[in-house]
Amino acid sequence: MNQGAQATDVPRDESRPSRLLHDLRSVPNLLSLSRIALIYLSAALFLIGLPVSALAVGVIAGVTDYFDGYIARKTGQVTELGAILDRLSDLVFETTWLVLATFFHLLPPVFLILYLLRELVVLSARLYCGERGVALTSSFIGKLKTNFFGYSAFVVFVQVAGVAPALHQALRLLALAGVGVGLALSYWSAWGYLRTFARTYDDGR
Repeated sequence: MNQGAQATDVPRDESRPSRLLHDLRSVPNLLSLSRIALIYLSAALFLIGLPVSALAVGVIAGVTDYFDGYIARKTGQVTELGAILDRLSDLVFETTWLVLATFFHLLPPVFLILYLLRELVVLSARLYCGERGVALTSSFIGKLKTNFFGYSAFVVFVQVAGVAPALHQALRLLALAGVGVGLALSYWSAWGYLRTFARTYDDGR
């Protein structure tokens, strides 16, 4: 019987307050949830032809990414759920904006394909290791990758919003370079995750 099955067999004391609900109500985690909602709102605004409003909402969503971690550390509200929601919001953001950029023909589809391949491989490795009690925590390189994708998204959608049209060609080249570096960093961090996966797999034989 695996560890996941064992965990479901442990009875929960119904008189105790739910840890999940408690952590969900914390300000940092509410900010993370709001970021996911804002990302989808921004995408919807782009699709219905309101790029300036979409860009403004996207910037607000990006700002929350800095505030939730800062508030969590300052107030002692760092939780496991916070790490999960932070990773989830990064995935939602990166996937959504790359799909939009591909849809608007702002980036070649190969960027989206390479991104999804990397994320699916890392997710599979994370699930396998998690079932065996080995955590694949986010690395510095992975966080740097997220920053490159974030700034590149801003540059890409500044073009869609029609801001500074004289700079559009330069912005396009800058965005392509930023996404390229982000992808390179993502595969670099994936290599580290896969090394941990390989050690975990070997130990479990």
